[in-house]
Amino acid sequence: MIKKGHWIGYYKYDKQAYQERAGFDKTNFEVEILTIENDNFIGKVQDDITTGGMEGIGEIFGKVNGDKIEFVKQMPIMTLLVNKKGTRKTFNKKHRKIYYYGTFSNDWKSVNGQWKFKFGFIWIGIIPIPIIPAKGTWTMSLQE
Repeated sequence: MIKKGHWIGYYKYDKQAYQERAGFDKTNFEVEILTIENDNFIGKVQDDITTGGMEGIGEIFGKVNGDKIEFVKQMPIMTLLVNKKGTRKTFNKKHRKIYYYGTFSNDWKSVNGQWKFKFGFIWIGIIPIPIIPAKGTWTMSLQE
């Protein structure tokens, strides 16, 4: 079972070109698990913008099944990587949902897994902008 408290971790893109576009080797984040009920949990997440993260404090909603974890990360501000290294564009709308899957370590104090978000569009006025799907790996550890 996941433990309430402060977790720190990072995520990376699978495609080297995307990681280079992000401008960093990895993006750090912090998670605060606030509520656990049965196998479900709710928390807050904040990316480190100095390592290429998205702005704002997001929410996570997840579930633990055995030693497996899955959750959805919903950030409040849409952040898109543009062609130049480390260049981003933000929009005043929620980012697409990001899906995280992972496996706990034997001591339940760390998790490793994969993340992804799916293809879709965001609308800027009447102009649709395609969002290319992306995926990668992530890890986080409980801070005691």
